[in-house]
Amino acid sequence: MQTTLDSSFVERLKQILANRYGKGLQIRQLMDLSEVSGAEEMFTRGRDLHIPIRVNGNFLGTAVVPSADDLNSEKRSGVAQLVRMVLEPAMYKWYLDQKEANLEELSKVQPNLDNVRLFGEEPMPTIDELLADDSIVPNEGPAAELISHLIHLEGRSENNNKKVALQLHELTGRWAFVPFNDIKGQLHSSMDIARMGGMTIFVENVENLNAAEQELLMDYISEEHLDDEPLIITSSLRSLEELGESTLDSKFVDEISVNCFEVDRAPMTPQGLKEVLELFFMKDGPIDA
Repeated sequence: MQTTLDSSFVERLKQILANRYGKGLQIRQLMDLSEVSGAEEMFTRGRDLHIPIRVNGNFLGTAVVPSADDLNSEKRSGVAQLVRMVLEPAMYKWYLDQKEANLEELSKVQPNLDNVRLFGEEPMPTIDELLADDSIVPNEGPAAELISHLIHLEGRSENNNKKVALQLHELTGRWAFVPFNDIKGQLHSSMDIARMGGMTIFVENVENLNAAEQELLMDYISEEHLDDEPLIITSSLRSLEELGESTLDSKFVDEISVNCFEVDRAPMTPQGLKEVLELFFMKDGPIDA
C-alpha cells in the first residue's frame, strides 16, 4: 500500500489539495467500519473531513482531509470528488495486486494448510495473517460427507444463491470459500483443482463459463475425489431449461442438473436452510448441531 500511496498520482493529488484548498491529506486503511455508512460519500469527525474509498462494493480505506471545517459544502464536494477520482483506481489496483499475490502464496503452501479451517470472503488474507489468526480453528478436514463434489444452485436472487453456497460451505467445514474467477488463471488441469484441498470453489453465473473452463470443471467432476478435495458450487439466475438453450455444453448442463437445488423453494431461515441442505446433500442425512 505504501508504494501505491507514494505514486506520482497521489503526490500530485496532495499538491492540488494544498494549492487549491490549502489542505493536506491522510489515507487510513484501518478504521471502525461501524462509522462508515454505506450511503455516505463523505462525513465529518471533529474538524476533519472523511472520504470513504469504495470500489465494486469493496471498502479500501478512508481519505482524511484535516481541519476542513472551514470549507463550505460546495468545496467539500469538490475535494471529495477529486480525492475519489485519484484514489479509487490507485487503491483498487493495489487491492487486485494484493489478492493475486495472496493466491500465489496460497498455492505454494497449500499442502501445509490442509488442516486449516477458514470462513470468510475476499480479499483472502496473507499466509502470515492466516497462520497468526487465533480465530482460525484447526480441524481434520470437511466435517460432513457430501453426496457429490458438484452442486448447482438455481435461484432468481444472487444474494440468496450465495447465502446457500456459504451455508453449504460452512456445513462441510471447508477451510476457504473462493470465487472461481479469482483462481481460474492458476488452474490448468483437474489435478490443479484437487491440490487446492478441502475448500469451496464458487462458480457464480455459470452460464458465463467459456468452453475451456467448462472442460476443466468437467474433467474434475468426472473423477472420484476424496472428501478433503474441493467442492464445486455453481449457480445461476437462469433455470436449467434456459441453461440448456445457452452456450453451455449440453453434457455440462447434464452434469450440473444431477444435484440441482432450487433456492427459491428453500426456507431462508438459518436453521430451516441448514436442515434442508443436510437432507439433500449429506450422505448420512442431518448432522448434529
